[in-house]
Amino acid sequence: MSAMEWTEADTVLPDDDTLVLLALNDDDVWPGYRDGDVWRYVDAMPITTERVTHWMPMPAAPTHGEPA
Repeated sequence: MSAMEWTEADTVLPDDDTLVLLALNDDDVWPGYRDGDVWRYVDAMPITTERVTHWMPMPAAPTHGEPA
């Protein structure tokens, strides 16, 4: 299994419209994406009251027959 690592949001940004995991300054983690200069939750709502501090690519889905 490869290790997933968080990327600081103020150093490198994901490609626009690419679904990633977002770590917010309130310690919550949510799926979301960048839309130009705006971070958005997966439901397209803009993230306005928190700050995205880190992001990481979404993990790969399990393959059929892989143990849980």
